[in-house]
Amino acid sequence: MARFLRLLSSTCLAATTAALAGCHVPGCRADDQACAMLSADTGGSVAGETTAAVTTGGPTSGTETGESTGVVTGTEPGTGGPGVCGDGVRDDGEECDDGNDAFDDACLPSCEFANCGDGYTYVGQEQCDDANDDSTDECTSNCTLARCGDGHLHPPEICDSGKANSDMIYGGCGSNCKPGPGCGDGKANGPEECDDGNRDPADGCLASCIEATSCKQILEQSPGAPSGVYRIWPLALGGGIDLSVYCDMSSDGGGYTLLKVDTEVGNASDKGAKAAEAICGTYGMHLFVPRSPDHLKAAYAIAVGPNVTPVGGGKVGQGADYLAILAIYPGMLGATCDGEGLNSVDCPLWRAWDDQRFWVTDTPVPAEPSDEHCLGCSMYYKWNLDGTLKSYTTVPFGEGASTYRFMCDIADKI
Repeated sequence: MARFLRLLSSTCLAATTAALAGCHVPGCRADDQACAMLSADTGGSVAGETTAAVTTGGPTSGTETGESTGVVTGTEPGTGGPGVCGDGVRDDGEECDDGNDAFDDACLPSCEFANCGDGYTYVGQEQCDDANDDSTDECTSNCTLARCGDGHLHPPEICDSGKANSDMIYGGCGSNCKPGPGCGDGKANGPEECDDGNRDPADGCLASCIEATSCKQILEQSPGAPSGVYRIWPLALGGGIDLSVYCDMSSDGGGYTLLKVDTEVGNASDKGAKAAEAICGTYGMHLFVPRSPDHLKAAYAIAVGPNVTPVGGGKVGQGADYLAILAIYPGMLGATCDGEGLNSVDCPLWRAWDDQRFWVTDTPVPAEPSDEHCLGCSMYYKWNLDGTLKSYTTVPFGEGASTYRFMCDIADKI
């Protein structure tokens, strides 16, 4: 049969395969033996179908192996013709078609592939899908549930450095997404002088985990800290001794450090300015100098108030005699400021121990300070109940005025 068909003219063969209707086509006679045989094999055309068949063994022998023939009935799925999403066959324009309406598998009911960010959770591939790229909510942008260690901060996490989370790195983020070893964890580790786990500077351990050295430093690191008793480690002592001092956090912007000293123990003698200065030095401080009217007013209130416990062995905690001597001295023998106020502007022949500003009064006191004094000797000061100066007098013998009680300061706030 195949050999016989090759004998047909190309025109007849093309026409025959296009429409078999009794071979009534141009170029092929109805009584042509080949047409008759081909018509008998196929049974003619079938109404309503466009059918072509070439067989080798009669009507029921099937399609001969190796022949380039086929059957097209209607629109076969997947051949480019129109199709329906959801019929289980992928047609042109569809990414997929699994024939179901499930939203949790690889192919969506819209015949599109499931993707992270489409709003549907692909079971086995995604943990979640909230259709946004916000990684700070419960579902991250890569469709995984938020967790400690994913590198995104999710409350109540305090930190999250992802794979860098470690309980061994100082200043880093711990494995539980809370700060790891570092300042504020309550343990002195790493480059820390102290760490009490709180933010109260009154105990002397500052928020930066260093030990306070003065009230000025405390105020710089804890703005708004109130006046009161604080613990410090004076810098001059190299951190070897801690003291309870009173911090004046308001006068002249705040930051003045004051320490009470009471040396009245047993048969101890009272102290002049030189001895008092030496004792203040053992605490890393200096004999007190008032720097301004506000500073002096605050110092008087501290002196007479029951606030900070004195050092030096004595038990008297308050009294105006804490201001009986000051570190204000004549600049030279015979220096006087008769008729002038006692301050660094009106009385330049007298000086503070550090040659910085001092202030006691603007009101002149006749014949004081007199020229009967010794270098390095303090006058004796008395005070009114409101903290203003009552009198000051040069003591012309020994080492000048002396007292059991006096005050020291850091002198880093001028």
